[in-house]
Amino acid sequence: MKNEIKSLTGLRGVVALWVAFFHFSFFRNEFIQDIVGKGYVAVDIFFVLSAFLLTVSYAGKFKELNYEIIEIFYKKRINRIYPVYIISVIFIVLFLEKSIITGFFINATLLQCFFNPDYLLNVVYWSLSTEWVCYLIFPFMLWLVLYYKIRSEVLIIASVVLRFVLPYLPGHLYIGSEHPMEVGESPRYLDLPYGLVSLLRTVSSYFLGIGVALLPQFKMKKENLIIYIILILFVSMLFVEKGLLFIPLLSAFMIKYLYEGKQNYVKTFLETKAVYFLGNISYSLYIIHYMVKKQDFAIVNNYHLNNLLLISLSILLSYFSYMLIERKLKIFKV
Repeated sequence: MKNEIKSLTGLRGVVALWVAFFHFSFFRNEFIQDIVGKGYVAVDIFFVLSAFLLTVSYAGKFKELNYEIIEIFYKKRINRIYPVYIISVIFIVLFLEKSIITGFFINATLLQCFFNPDYLLNVVYWSLSTEWVCYLIFPFMLWLVLYYKIRSEVLIIASVVLRFVLPYLPGHLYIGSEHPMEVGESPRYLDLPYGLVSLLRTVSSYFLGIGVALLPQFKMKKENLIIYIILILFVSMLFVEKGLLFIPLLSAFMIKYLYEGKQNYVKTFLETKAVYFLGNISYSLYIIHYMVKKQDFAIVNNYHLNNLLLISLSILLSYFSYMLIERKLKIFKV
């Protein structure tokens, strides 16, 4: 894998900020709300980006199932996500919300996707649970793809088909569900944060990230023009009924171009110090912003200014979390 691609770190920052605005704000302006209000699909971009980077990093290592390599992979994943996560869980239980032992255990072990969503201590934890499951199966997924030489196009098509079907599956597929298993479209297309359907949503994004990562390198005369076209299509799909189906696909190709392509205005923007900074703190911001949101602080009377100040507070807290926990605290030495 190449050294850090700053534009991809920056992309992660933009996506995290999109999620924060989605949770904090509602805009009367329809154009703005059509963008902010679709922030739930930003999580799929996180999944695609994660699968893409893991694939380019481990494609050479997982051609064979080597126990030591898989063990190191798991330890690195735990080091990446668990310290900030478990500290946030403990903080919520101690200071913000009452939780029964069962709820604490389910959250602490990242098993939320298999249980009633009422156990969620933080609404964003569902995605950490599903991605953790994908981390567990990723070495075997990638090995199967490489060993049986499954074509990238097959993975991409499978992802799109699965994503098309997901909104019509029962949304309450989890242990102890008392809801009737009705089949029907999600009220918000692809906003599927509960149960096994949310896990399938994440798996779909992983298929896409793996498939696009393993595609041959793009070599086109006007490749910079392509990324601008992708960006325009991306924004356009936010205003098209069920256009969100194509957002993860478009983001996957954008990630591919950012990783392999030449310098362009999009890369330059994503590599600016402010955006790159957001990318570095994006994981902490993703977790912390909703903890701040849940407290319903009123700093000023103006709705939008208050939300902006609370998002700024979330960014500040996320910076300290990044510096003091993410960079300092490791569970395993690898």
